[in-house]
Amino acid sequence: MKQHVLTVRFRHSSNHVRLRKVAQLLGTSMNEIAEAAIEHELDSLAADLLEELDETVQLLREWTYSDDRIEQDLDRFAAGEMGRDPLQARHVPDGPVAGSVDVREMFEEA
Repeated sequence: MKQHVLTVRFRHSSNHVRLRKVAQLLGTSMNEIAEAAIEHELDSLAADLLEELDETVQLLREWTYSDDRIEQDLDRFAAGEMGRDPLQARHVPDGPVAGSVDVREMFEEA
């Protein structure tokens, strides 16, 4: 059977030392322990992902289309559009304006 190779670079050297000590104590290889640990972690992560996916599927099953809600949302949107625009544009005359800052000048001085 073809073996796949993975080079592991430990961020914390203490993990490498611990792995070596445990392998010695158990009389097995560091590779066997590392692979078992990876398998265990992957199983755990897969179970978590499956649970999240099941929750999402359940939410989708519970979702129902409602014309009433869409109408309410459209009414609220339309009402919001009829008010004053908080980003209302205004005309600024050509030339310097009292209290204004010339941005080009700021960068030229730097």
